[in-house]
Amino acid sequence: MNHPGHSGTRPREARRANTAAVLQLLARSGPLARGDIAKELSLNHGSVSRIVEPLLSAGVVRELVERPVGARVGRPRVPVELDSSSRYSVGVHLGLERTTLGLIDLSGRCVETYAETRDPADSAATVRHAAELAAGMADAAPGPVLGVGVTAGGEVDRATGRVVRNDVLGWADVRVDGVFRERTGLDVVVDGNVAALLGAELTFGAGLGRHDVSYLFIGNVTETGFLRRPVDTHSNGIVQGGFGRLLVPELTGGGYGRFGECGTDVALLAAARSAGIVATSLGELIRLAATDPAAAGLLEARSAQVALVADTVYDLMRPDLIVLGGSGAPSDRWLDAVRDRVETAPPGALARPLARGNPLVVAAAGLVVRAFFTSGEWS
Repeated sequence: MNHPGHSGTRPREARRANTAAVLQLLARSGPLARGDIAKELSLNHGSVSRIVEPLLSAGVVRELVERPVGARVGRPRVPVELDSSSRYSVGVHLGLERTTLGLIDLSGRCVETYAETRDPADSAATVRHAAELAAGMADAAPGPVLGVGVTAGGEVDRATGRVVRNDVLGWADVRVDGVFRERTGLDVVVDGNVAALLGAELTFGAGLGRHDVSYLFIGNVTETGFLRRPVDTHSNGIVQGGFGRLLVPELTGGGYGRFGECGTDVALLAAARSAGIVATSLGELIRLAATDPAAAGLLEARSAQVALVADTVYDLMRPDLIVLGGSGAPSDRWLDAVRDRVETAPPGALARPLARGNPLVVAAAGLVVRAFFTSGEWS
């Protein structure tokens, strides 16, 4: 499907928009010859050359070996591709007990990760120290760093770069971006966990090249993110919300409850303990289910809950893809169980996250890479 290039009365804005379109196309489908880029984006060859040449000079893209053109006479078909090692991004996740950092390249590959345990009670000290760690990681990067992405749970205001409220951390109105920007001297993007996780899937993973995607995060909290079109109705087209109020069958039968209360990992592991099952994580419970009928029954009940949530999201949003993330994401068995139970959502529309590496680090750093791909500007 063609994605028309952008034109208009403002050449600079049109150039940025077209540059962004080229970067996203190369990220999704590269390497491509200039002629293929022109055809895919409905641009003329001259426009593509004026976009590609500065990217080559900046090292953002590189030329590959010329493709043979047979006996035909004409311009050589020299493919170009993104040079994933030309730019890097630092990601910082502010979790309950740990601060986790990572450095990724333009392909979403984790180059380095670091984590340390901390006391979340002092929000100012936590943010200052995280900014120090981010500055050190950026200084040691093997190439230019585009910026720093920071994620946290709860309500996060991307526009002002602050954590509005995080009940788990006990934070309220904590400004994040200014501290990171002052310490690192880099651009800073701050967003919620699920919005960032969805952004990573759109940039590097299951949602690459998609336009209507929902992300369901199911762990100790239950949150959702979805991509809203047109993109310019929101800062980056992604909206984060929750579905914890949705009524689902309780894990042990006997009625219905809110998913945010009876469908979380906390509720699932509590039900497991009540049944005499020793499991401290969903991963352990999944492994036990291979031989323990009681554990298998709890997972079947949880899968039925998630299937109902997925059906509801599909009925309301009609997304092309629903990514099921959270603690169960690494398990094909869990995904297959949900697929078996959906009624309105097409089973093939359900997918696991595919972004590589530490999910939260890639998601945080991916905030900056996605902004880079969609802005048409670089440094």
